[in-house]
Amino acid sequence: MTKLIVEDRIDRPAKDVFEAIVTVEGLSSFFVATTSGPMVPGTTVTWSFPHVDATFDVAIGEIEPDRFVSWSWPGGQVTIELAETGGGTALTITEQPMGDDVEGAARAAGQTQGWTYFVCTLRAHLLHGIRHFGLSDGIRATVSA
Repeated sequence: MTKLIVEDRIDRPAKDVFEAIVTVEGLSSFFVATTSGPMVPGTTVTWSFPHVDATFDVAIGEIEPDRFVSWSWPGGQVTIELAETGGGTALTITEQPMGDDVEGAARAAGQTQGWTYFVCTLRAHLLHGIRHFGLSDGIRATVSA
């Protein structure tokens, strides 16, 4: 099974990064326009992304405070692992499956772009208090054979 892995580091404690990801206030400050609730294991929440005209349900999976978050959404499963590293937090985001064909490559390209945006906006929010800087409906990634 092909999977996408995006890794980065943010100069904030894992507790701060975790809270930004799982709480309504945090998540709606940098990633989604709205969420119907906090990320609680075994629940389903609805996320909206009006800049790309998307709203969908997200099934929350396993969560380990300050260390691990998982969910399923249309097209795949996502895990985010957090690890303290000298005053900061290393993030490892994994999404699967991507597929082993041209469509899978296109999905991986788009999701790489999306997860890079996720980390950049999370960093901007946690380090500088910036909320939703520059949500764009114009960014596109295309793969063709």
